[in-house]
Amino acid sequence: MSDESWESNAFIGIGLAGLGFFIALAAASATLGALAVPVWGMAIAIVAVIMRSPLARAMAERLGRKGSGAELPGELLAELDDLRARLLEIEERQDFAERLLTRGGTAHPVEEPRQ
Repeated sequence: MSDESWESNAFIGIGLAGLGFFIALAAASATLGALAVPVWGMAIAIVAVIMRSPLARAMAERLGRKGSGAELPGELLAELDDLRARLLEIEERQDFAERLLTRGGTAHPVEEPRQ
Protein backbone atom coordinates (compact mmCIF):
# COMPACT_ATOMS: atom_id res chain seq x y z
CA MET A 1 0.00 0.00 0.00
CA SER A 2 1.48 3.35 -0.98
CA ASP A 3 2.01 6.24 1.42
CA GLU A 4 -0.57 8.43 -0.29
CA SER A 5 -3.15 5.66 -0.09
CA TRP A 6 -2.43 5.17 3.60
CA GLU A 7 -2.71 8.89 4.30
CA SER A 8 -5.95 9.36 2.41
CA ASN A 9 -7.47 6.29 4.09
CA ALA A 10 -6.38 7.58 7.49
CA PHE A 11 -7.98 10.98 6.88
CA ILE A 12 -11.20 9.38 5.62
CA GLY A 13 -11.35 7.10 8.65
CA ILE A 14 -10.67 9.90 11.11
CA GLY A 15 -13.24 12.11 9.40
CA LEU A 16 -15.93 9.43 9.48
CA ALA A 17 -15.18 8.62 13.12
CA GLY A 18 -15.38 12.30 14.02
CA LEU A 19 -18.66 12.69 12.15
CA GLY A 20 -20.14 9.67 13.91
CA PHE A 21 -18.90 10.97 17.26
CA PHE A 22 -20.48 14.37 16.66
CA ILE A 23 -23.80 12.80 15.57
CA ALA A 24 -23.83 10.65 18.72
CA LEU A 25 -23.20 13.72 20.88
CA ALA A 26 -25.95 15.65 19.10
CA ALA A 27 -28.38 12.76 19.70
CA ALA A 28 -27.39 12.65 23.36
CA SER A 29 -27.94 16.40 23.65
CA ALA A 30 -31.38 16.13 22.07
CA THR A 31 -32.36 13.29 24.39
CA LEU A 32 -30.81 14.49 27.65
CA GLY A 33 -31.15 18.25 27.25
CA ALA A 34 -29.14 20.12 29.90
CA LEU A 35 -27.88 16.85 31.37
CA ALA A 36 -25.75 16.38 28.22
CA VAL A 37 -23.16 18.91 29.47
CA PRO A 38 -21.21 16.25 31.42
CA VAL A 39 -21.41 13.97 28.38
CA TRP A 40 -19.83 16.69 26.24
CA GLY A 41 -17.17 17.24 28.92
CA MET A 42 -16.28 13.57 28.96
CA ALA A 43 -16.24 13.49 25.17
CA ILE A 44 -13.82 16.42 25.03
CA ALA A 45 -11.61 14.74 27.64
CA ILE A 46 -11.59 11.49 25.64
CA VAL A 47 -10.63 13.33 22.45
CA ALA A 48 -7.82 15.15 24.31
CA VAL A 49 -6.44 11.86 25.65
CA ILE A 50 -6.57 10.26 22.19
CA MET A 51 -4.85 13.26 20.59
CA ARG A 52 -1.96 12.96 23.07
CA SER A 53 -1.58 9.20 22.63
CA PRO A 54 1.51 7.62 21.08
CA LEU A 55 -0.58 6.49 18.10
CA ALA A 56 -1.66 10.06 17.34
CA ARG A 57 1.94 11.27 17.67
CA ALA A 58 3.14 8.53 15.32
CA MET A 59 0.51 9.44 12.73
CA ALA A 60 1.38 13.13 12.98
CA GLU A 61 5.09 12.35 12.60
CA ARG A 62 4.47 10.14 9.59
CA LEU A 63 2.28 12.76 7.93
CA GLY A 64 4.89 15.41 8.70
CA ARG A 65 7.63 13.42 6.93
CA LYS A 66 5.63 13.31 3.70
CA GLY A 67 7.96 15.54 1.68
CA SER A 68 11.23 13.90 2.77
CA GLY A 69 10.98 10.74 0.66
CA ALA A 70 13.96 8.94 -0.79
CA GLU A 71 15.33 10.28 -4.05
CA LEU A 72 15.32 8.24 -7.23
CA PRO A 73 18.54 6.58 -8.41
CA GLY A 74 20.37 8.19 -11.33
CA GLU A 75 19.76 5.34 -13.77
CA LEU A 76 16.02 5.53 -13.07
CA LEU A 77 16.07 9.28 -13.73
CA ALA A 78 17.93 8.69 -17.00
CA GLU A 79 15.35 6.10 -18.03
CA LEU A 80 12.56 8.56 -17.22
CA ASP A 81 14.23 11.21 -19.38
CA ASP A 82 14.47 8.69 -22.24
CA LEU A 83 10.79 7.80 -21.86
CA ARG A 84 9.84 11.50 -21.89
CA ALA A 85 11.78 12.01 -25.12
CA ARG A 86 10.11 8.99 -26.72
CA LEU A 87 6.68 10.17 -25.59
CA LEU A 88 7.34 13.62 -27.05
CA GLU A 89 8.27 12.02 -30.37
CA ILE A 90 5.08 9.92 -30.35
CA GLU A 91 2.99 13.03 -29.57
CA GLU A 92 4.58 14.85 -32.50
CA ARG A 93 3.84 11.93 -34.82
CA GLN A 94 0.25 11.80 -33.60
CA ASP A 95 -0.18 15.55 -34.19
CA PHE A 96 1.18 15.12 -37.71
CA ALA A 97 -1.19 12.22 -38.41
CA GLU A 98 -4.17 14.19 -37.06
CA ARG A 99 -3.31 17.20 -39.22
CA LEU A 100 -2.99 14.91 -42.21
CA LEU A 101 -6.37 13.29 -41.54
CA THR A 102 -8.18 16.59 -40.99
CA ARG A 103 -6.70 18.00 -44.17
CA GLY A 104 -8.07 15.01 -46.05
CA GLY A 105 -4.91 14.43 -47.98
CA THR A 106 -2.48 11.64 -48.11
CA ALA A 107 1.15 11.77 -47.37
CA HIS A 108 3.20 12.25 -50.51
CA PRO A 109 6.23 10.02 -50.40
CA VAL A 110 9.47 11.63 -51.38
CA GLU A 111 10.25 10.50 -54.89
CA GLU A 112 13.68 9.14 -55.46
CA PRO A 113 15.50 10.60 -58.44
CA ARG A 114 15.36 8.44 -61.55
CA GLN A 115 18.54 7.18 -63.02
